[in-house]
Amino acid sequence: MLCNPSTGQKIPLPKVRAKNNELRSFLGYDPIEKQFKVLCMTVTKYRRQINSREHHVLTLGKGNPSWRKIECEFPHFPQNYRKGICINGILYYAAHNNFINVIACFNVKSEKFRFIQIDFNFWTLINYKGKLGVLVRDYSDNNQLWVLDDTEKGKWTKHILYFPNMIFWNIKSVWGTDTGEVVWAQWRWKKPFYVYYYNVERKSVRRVEIQGIEEKVFMDPAAHHGEVFTFPNHVENLMFRQ
Repeated sequence: MLCNPSTGQKIPLPKVRAKNNELRSFLGYDPIEKQFKVLCMTVTKYRRQINSREHHVLTLGKGNPSWRKIECEFPHFPQNYRKGICINGILYYAAHNNFINVIACFNVKSEKFRFIQIDFNFWTLINYKGKLGVLVRDYSDNNQLWVLDDTEKGKWTKHILYFPNMIFWNIKSVWGTDTGEVVWAQWRWKKPFYVYYYNVERKSVRRVEIQGIEEKVFMDPAAHHGEVFTFPNHVENLMFRQ
């Protein structure tokens, strides 16, 4: 299902007709053809090996959308509870291949896969100045940001994030800004509610208090135990309005 955060409109997608009911899906955007596509993979488990079995793509905005099956020669398993991120027409997501950690790179336009093997465990993916950024949480030392400079050769640049770990705990989501800041928010709503900004180049952190919506949030008693969801760089999009 797709949801427009501005309008609240929800659009159910066609049912995926596959041999396995366990699915992983990601939303990508092709800036050349200006098309949104959904990548959906079924998952199979065999002798402790977990790999994607079937790969389907759905193109939005063309009449009645339907799923198309595509090929992927590299068996892999998209990691559960990990979000993908689309940067300049490339959809990135964390995956395994027989216990090997990789980052899958799916070209939304050509619908082809590429994979980058990594030798470190990371927490989340972000868009850092138009490049893929990988955040590594290190509870014994400083946190790290790895930036992918060359997709073809798999070359990375490492940045150390100098701030107390205590303000990086209990957070819901992390993203990057066009000015080179790493931003994160608390995972549950409480007063005061802060959003933190860390400038990688200056190695400084600032916090911004979100005000003006406390009454609306706490009108519902369930909100005291609800999670916070963020939508970075979101602008109103009339694409799905009827």
